[in-house]
Amino acid sequence: MYKVLLFGSGALGSVYAWRLQETGAAEITAVCRGNYETVVQNGFQITSSLFKNDVFRPSRVVRSVSEAAADGTEFDYILVCTKALPNRGDNSGLIAAAVTSQTTIVLIQNGIGIEDPFHARYPGVNVISAVAYIDVAQPEGGVIEHGGNCALVMGPVGEGQRAEKLAEVWENGGVSCSVLENVQAVRWLKLAWNASFNTVAVASGGNNTRIMVDDPECCRLIYNIMIEVYRLGEAATGAPLPVMRGIAGPKELLATAQAPGVVVMPSMLMDFLAKRPLEHEVILGNPIQIARELGVAVPHMETVYALLRMIEKQYLD
Repeated sequence: MYKVLLFGSGALGSVYAWRLQETGAAEITAVCRGNYETVVQNGFQITSSLFKNDVFRPSRVVRSVSEAAADGTEFDYILVCTKALPNRGDNSGLIAAAVTSQTTIVLIQNGIGIEDPFHARYPGVNVISAVAYIDVAQPEGGVIEHGGNCALVMGPVGEGQRAEKLAEVWENGGVSCSVLENVQAVRWLKLAWNASFNTVAVASGGNNTRIMVDDPECCRLIYNIMIEVYRLGEAATGAPLPVMRGIAGPKELLATAQAPGVVVMPSMLMDFLAKRPLEHEVILGNPIQIARELGVAVPHMETVYALLRMIEKQYLD
């Protein structure tokens, strides 16, 4: 029985934790803040197109990481499912009370360079990087709406058997989960979508994917950003980015959003509408820094990054 701490009990984190606990091989302790009272009383009310509708009640619900560790529990895994916001502070320290030499930290977050603060703060502790493919939302506290996707790509395999064992449990829970040696290549693939659609959705004034791809100039901007991400990702990893889900490059990726009837509300757009901090540093800032170090031109990414920083300042600073 694995003891698992969920830090970031939002839509994404609750679904992945739910699938672990459903197997009977994991006990979930969920750190809940804004939704604490609702989850304690009612659990997570989950509707899912992929799985059965259910009420997910974690083994324990606590208000803080310190409370979770106060009774001496040693966690095998800590799932970090919060937004990666280095521009708002180093979030690696928020789980410190629960980290031991036996802990494996699993980062289910967007962006490039998210692992660096955790490696620096917890030398010798296993850190698994995980890329999520899931469509899920939490329209109100404790209410989760999950679609038909639930997959994870984890790595590196150099972290030992812990990644493989966790992947096996997730597979048993219905999550498509694979462990790859070069998970960073998959991070760059995911970035091709996040750095284009997520960012332009906000920089363009607040638009969903349908509106953006239907405008020729906006669609061209999105495509140019995708090209830059692919070029930069290949320079950073030293190899062509892999083909996944039949997507071999920017044209195929763009086509997924241009298909009739497809309308996506990017996560950064939802953060913008709710006036929450934006993940522009790990989605654009860190990649741009890598581009400058490697001498790769990314003018479209740089332009959108500058605009996002100014947009965020208008309502946060």
